[in-house]
Amino acid sequence: MSKRFSPTYIEHRKQGPFPNRIDPWAELGRYFHQIHSGLIGHLLTQIQDPLIALGYEAGRETSLQVLEQRQPDIYVRDEDLRSAVASWDYPAVAQAISAEPGIAVDWNEPDLQAIYVRDFETGDLVAVVEIVSPSNKLDQQAIAEYRERRERTVKRGVNIVEVDATRSVKRLLGDALASAFAYHAAVYLPHRVPRVIGFEYDTPLKRIALPLRGEGVAMELQAAYDFAYQQASIAGQIYSENHYVERELPFPSLLTETQRREALQAVQGWSEALILFSRE
Repeated sequence: MSKRFSPTYIEHRKQGPFPNRIDPWAELGRYFHQIHSGLIGHLLTQIQDPLIALGYEAGRETSLQVLEQRQPDIYVRDEDLRSAVASWDYPAVAQAISAEPGIAVDWNEPDLQAIYVRDFETGDLVAVVEIVSPSNKLDQQAIAEYRERRERTVKRGVNIVEVDATRSVKRLLGDALASAFAYHAAVYLPHRVPRVIGFEYDTPLKRIALPLRGEGVAMELQAAYDFAYQQASIAGQIYSENHYVERELPFPSLLTETQRREALQAVQGWSEALILFSRE
C-alpha cells in the first residue's frame, strides 16, 4: 500500500516556505510558467462580477507578449455582442456540399495568456492585464517588439496593466524606477505617463486597481499568487526536485547576503517540518 499523508502535511507542502509572499525559487521560468495560468484564472474570478455590475465583461486571450494579432489575457466584451460564427454547424455545412467535414481534435491555445476587458454595449476593448513571463524579459529584441505592441494598444485608447512578479535585470517597463523594486505593477493609461506600483522582496503583493473608463475594480495580487502557487503545488515540485538550494536560486545577485541567508533558513525550517508531518 502506498504511503498516506495527513491533511496537515498536504497543507504545509502546498503553502511552501514563503507564505503570503513570492517564493524566490518559483521565479524560475519552468515553475512560474505554471503559476501564470492560475494567476490569470484567480484574477478573472475576482473581477468578473464587479465588472459585470459596471457593464463590462472579462475573458482570457493570447498575451501581447506572444502574438501581435491576438487578444490579451483577460478581455471584457458586451453581453449582447455574440458572434454568429460560434453557433454555426461546420460539419453540417460540409455535408451539405458533399465535402469532408474532418475530425474534431483537442487544440491547446498558446500557454501565455492575458486578461481582456470589454464594454458590454459597444464591445470595445477597455483594458488588458498582462502577467509578465520571465522568459519574455531575456531577449532585448523581444522586449522592444512587445513595447511597440503595448504602445500601439495604449494609443488606441486601451488601458494596460502589467504585473511583473519575477526579479530580473531587464524589465518590460523601460524606466529606472522599476529597478528600485524586486517586483512591480505598471499601469499604462492613454495620454498619461505610466504609473509604477512597487513591491518589496519580502512583503506581500499589494491590491491594485484595474482601470476602466473613469472607474476601476480592485485586484488582489497576493491572493491570486497564493492560489496559483498552491494549486500547482509549486513548493512540493521544487522540494521533490531538490532545487531548494542556493545554486538554483534565480538572480541571487539581486538579493542581499542577509536575504539569501534568510531564504535558505526559511526553506530549512519548512523542510524539517514537512518531514515531521510526513510521519504522522
